[in-house]
Amino acid sequence: MCPELPTQEESVLADLETLLIALDMHPMFMRQPFKILRLNLLEMKANGLTPDISALKARFAVMPDAELLAAWGALHNPFRLQDRVLN
Repeated sequence: MCPELPTQEESVLADLETLLIALDMHPMFMRQPFKILRLNLLEMKANGLTPDISALKARFAVMPDAELLAAWGALHNPFRLQDRVLN
């Protein structure tokens, strides 16, 4: 039986979550407005970031506001993690 592949939306959320954790900006730990996120993605220096994280930062920096805001809002949704179990 093959595991289900993540949807495009799930992949975007996972990538955004990875980026925000790497930048110490995850919404579970830092409450900040969307405008601050957008500004940081556009202006934050990428020095010292791994190439993968730099690529994610560049990808999300050019993402249209509506798409980025939707992903940002989804990360704030507490029900998003309700089916995950800690082992």
